[in-house]
Amino acid sequence: MTYDLTALRAGIPALAAGTAHFDGPGGTQTPRPVIEAIADALARPLSNRGSLLPGERHADTLVVEARQALADLLGADPAGIVFGRSATQLTYR
Repeated sequence: MTYDLTALRAGIPALAAGTAHFDGPGGTQTPRPVIEAIADALARPLSNRGSLLPGERHADTLVVEARQALADLLGADPAGIVFGRSATQLTYR
């Protein structure tokens, strides 16, 4: 399998600076589709998860769809996908 490295690099705006730090904090080399998905999520009503208000429903939908997408990628059960601030926070919770 081969990859078009120019196209891959073009999809990660931070790489235009010419340097990549792969041990940097999360989000330092964010692909454009991720940036767009975050912007879309923040441009709509957004709240804590719930079912009463539009912002709650939107937040819940985002989490459920993200869990399903990761489960599909990993061949896992979406119920086993959890999100947290950091691996440390999730480990010692």
